[in-house]
Amino acid sequence: MEKPLKLISSKSTKSLLTYAGSIPFLLGAFLLIADIGTQKSISNIQHLLSVYGLVIGSFMAGTLWGQQLDENSGWQRYVLLCSNTIALALWAAFVIFSFTSLMVAYAISFLALLLVDYQLSENGMSNVAYFKLRFRVTIIVVLAIGISALAG
Repeated sequence: MEKPLKLISSKSTKSLLTYAGSIPFLLGAFLLIADIGTQKSISNIQHLLSVYGLVIGSFMAGTLWGQQLDENSGWQRYVLLCSNTIALALWAAFVIFSFTSLMVAYAISFLALLLVDYQLSENGMSNVAYFKLRFRVTIIVVLAIGISALAG
């Protein structure tokens, strides 16, 4: 049986995809700051950022759920509850809040998810390199979200 061709390492793929996930946040912030287009196009950018933030926040909460399914530690219940609470809070914020308030809620949720990942990393239940990558990308995303909130 042949081994699959490895053009890009697994570590590179993780980093590339993680950073790529920040591109829509950065692009949205740039477009809102540049004030390009009509009010309708600005509204569309806000809507796209709102939906993308919900998708990514839910995805990140779901990754915590997936990490803990086979764990039998005291952390499992905590992480599962945090994951569900954050995903439901994101959905509620998406339904209820204005764009600016929603962006603030997203920034808080991404920081809360990072805090959970930090706790898992500190307690040996998550890869330290993964946490460092998450930290860098979370800072980028939170800054882009903050800029979008101010510009929107």
